[in-house]
Amino acid sequence: MVNSGFCALFVETLENAICIESKGFKGRSIAEPITEAVVKGSHEGFVENIRTNTSLLRKIINNEKLIIEEVSVGSISKTKVAICYMKDIVNDDLVAETKYRINNLEIDYLLSSGQLEQFIKDSKTTAFPQTISTERPDKTCNYLLLGRVAILVNGSPFSIILPAVLVDFLTSPEDSNLNYHYANFLRFLRLIALIAALFMPGLYIAITMYHHELIPSELLFAIIAAREAIPFPIFFEIIIMEVSFELLQEASIRVPSSFSTTVRNNWSSDSWRCCSFC
Repeated sequence: MVNSGFCALFVETLENAICIESKGFKGRSIAEPITEAVVKGSHEGFVENIRTNTSLLRKIINNEKLIIEEVSVGSISKTKVAICYMKDIVNDDLVAETKYRINNLEIDYLLSSGQLEQFIKDSKTTAFPQTISTERPDKTCNYLLLGRVAILVNGSPFSIILPAVLVDFLTSPEDSNLNYHYANFLRFLRLIALIAALFMPGLYIAITMYHHELIPSELLFAIIAAREAIPFPIFFEIIIMEVSFELLQEASIRVPSSFSTTVRNNWSSDSWRCCSFC
């Protein structure tokens, strides 16, 4: 305990020592969430200190039914992991399964919540998300009150919410602060956007290559005119478009902001045009 930053107090007449937590580390102050910014709602986000994160949950849910159990994961790192849930609201089997998966991890170290998410998810072969990752305390508390389990990892500003269903990925933390008519309309728009992102490339290939009669004549002539200078087939054009979007996203995150802005501006010019989508 002393190596972990505790102060050991020995009293002459007592057989046991008293350990007092007196450690203090420099850390990032509470700031606005970067990945989940909202207009109406809380502007506080999780930080890398697990004690600060649990205090943010306690500040929102001031109730004795909020249970926070702390365990250590990793034989070398001894990373603190907090399992949070609402007693009498959450399913006990869900809590037991969460504890079982975390306590039976045989790993040397754990550095982030993303690593823990990969270890405890149901299927390691699927590409679909099975948990929710958020850096917002208010969103985490909302799911806790709905009977979910939240996991906090020391050193990571994200919490893991489990389990997750499809509708969870179509909602925003701001929806609860809006009129329910408008919030439902926004969810419907996100659902349309999801369907369009999944099926529009395939529909475009099917219609332009095999079902020209479904396209109005004016639109068909416009597509043919736009493709006159494109040396690639339509299928390869779609692949280029998808890869280009992924490259732009990676460039905006990995490279300095000034350079990424230059790349985006150059990409939008005609000199970078390689398909009819660009």
